[in-house]
Amino acid sequence: MAKGQYVSDLRPGDYVDTTVIVKEKKRYPYRNRAGFFLGLILKDRTGSIEGRVWDNAEQVDREVEVKDVVRVRGIVEIYQQNPQVRVASIEKLSEGQYDRTDLVPYTEKDPDALFEKLTSSVESVQNEYLKTLLNRFFENQEFVRAFREAPATYAGHHAWLGGLMEHTVSLLALAESALVQYPQIDRDLLITGILLHDVGRVREFVWDIDWETTDEGRLLGHSVLGDEMICREIEKISDFPKELAMRVRHMVISHFGTGEWGVPKVPMTLEAAALSYLDRLDARMNQMQQLVGEGEGGWTGYIRALRRRMYLGAVVPEAALPAEEVTSPEIELPLTEWDFGYWLEEKEAAE
Repeated sequence: MAKGQYVSDLRPGDYVDTTVIVKEKKRYPYRNRAGFFLGLILKDRTGSIEGRVWDNAEQVDREVEVKDVVRVRGIVEIYQQNPQVRVASIEKLSEGQYDRTDLVPYTEKDPDALFEKLTSSVESVQNEYLKTLLNRFFENQEFVRAFREAPATYAGHHAWLGGLMEHTVSLLALAESALVQYPQIDRDLLITGILLHDVGRVREFVWDIDWETTDEGRLLGHSVLGDEMICREIEKISDFPKELAMRVRHMVISHFGTGEWGVPKVPMTLEAAALSYLDRLDARMNQMQQLVGEGEGGWTGYIRALRRRMYLGAVVPEAALPAEEVTSPEIELPLTEWDFGYWLEEKEAAE
């Protein structure tokens, strides 16, 4: 089914007929009678919205699981100032009945072009030991497939499929300017550190329809996982210098920068410090650009990850009036096929 609506477009009073992922599902007991209703978090690539299943909740609970892709029909209401979908019907979809790119965010940049820049950087490394180490990763097709598609973070910077590669290529571009300004930095080491600093992300996350953190990702973190992966490959390279191996590993385990982030060590070489500062710069600027791009004036709300509000412009829009409760009493739910048939005819005619 072609997806005609996205979560970010839904407004109070809108009919809903769209494809989403069931991100969360929870039972809530009725206050005045036996049984329960379902609370859902419904998600696509543009965002998420709460949903409520008031009727036939037991059947829906049996048929629909978290991470299922479903076709949801209903209407958008306002409850306690927040929009939510009052679900009239929900149908589990099979692979082939939906387009994955409608459901999860992907990089907007050309993945092939990004990978070409990455491989060009590998080829530019002159130290044969470091180049061999890099090739052990980037000539491994299984690793490459994962690296090209993995998100950079779960919900922070570059939090979309292809985000890891996009973030890495952005760091490579920043590094070229830093190397001109600070010629004491060993270029081969810095480029190697950038290319390998987040390789543990391919084991920290698992993704199919959506992504989530793996058990080893939660318990060990991507820096430890990345160090383990790098050590394994270094052991396969004959006579790899111990000093060089130590410097590469130090960049990876220290790239978060400060002890408050739980890193084992803070950066203690020029290359490790450069990697850490560039990594933080790209991560924070990416997050800020996303927020600034969504606003039209005034200030954002408080952003916990950044510990601040962001100023968006001098023109502050008039304060919005509190949203009214929207319950659409004229529509009985579950909606009938006639209701939706009439709405779909109007929608198709408009298109």
